[in-house]
Amino acid sequence: MANNPASAISWFELALKKDPENIKIYNYLGIAYEQIGENSKAVETYKRGLDYAGDIKSVFLTNIGNNLVIQGNYDGAIEYYSQAITLDNNGDALRNRAGEYIRNHSYANALDDYKLYLMVESEPFQETEIRKVISLLELKLDDLARKYLEEERKRLEEEARQRDLLSQVLNSLSSAGEDTTNLSAGSETVEDYETDFDIVD
Repeated sequence: MANNPASAISWFELALKKDPENIKIYNYLGIAYEQIGENSKAVETYKRGLDYAGDIKSVFLTNIGNNLVIQGNYDGAIEYYSQAITLDNNGDALRNRAGEYIRNHSYANALDDYKLYLMVESEPFQETEIRKVISLLELKLDDLARKYLEEERKRLEEEARQRDLLSQVLNSLSSAGEDTTNLSAGSETVEDYETDFDIVD
């Protein structure tokens, strides 16, 4: 309350030694570490508290994800957001995971998350902005779909062209084989030599 998280941390750590299953202490300690920029220690604290988190386990998982984002571990953040969402469709986790999906260019996943977020939250945070992002994502996906279909059309045309070319080559080789005269020894006269041949040294 006095905005002195560094001092609070030592007291919270002491409190955990006396009451190691108190989830509120883990929560406040994690927040204090975040305030001083010790995100790795915040992650460690939230992980230590997961076994005792109970009904707010998804909150701890989301907080871990948030701190991993700050550390640049985006895939790890998505993993923890996903765990939180599996537990109770955590709105913050949905919104934050959507942002990470956009970072990874997973636009369809981001779109699904934003839409679900608007469904599960009665008063969505930044609703207006999120609806704008949803519209942009839908346009982006439409554009990507058109590009994919065009690329697929070109690929199929190229495959057809190569098949036609191969067929022409095979037909050409087949025609060349029909024009070739077969040589045979059957029509030749083989003379029977009875004369002994001397081998000259």
